[in-house]
Amino acid sequence: RLTALDQPDHASDASAMWNSIRPLLVLGRIVMVGFIIIVGEVFDDVRMAGLTIGVWALILGIPLFLLISTVITYVDRLVRGEEETLG
Repeated sequence: RLTALDQPDHASDASAMWNSIRPLLVLGRIVMVGFIIIVGEVFDDVRMAGLTIGVWALILGIPLFLLISTVITYVDRLVRGEEETLG
């Protein structure tokens, strides 16, 4: 088990880039949920097209959250498949 740690990491450039970008996307999702909650509370009485701004934040925020989650999952699978091919 310790000898495996001594082996060099043969990560590709794409894998290394993804490992740098992925935490930013994950953190962005967390911040986005926080902003949705804050916007919903602060602009609770403001209406636009018959709906409150908080509802609009949910209408736009939930699909955006799901899209970012899907991109993270998809690229994780691509990178993992690439690493298995190389290794």
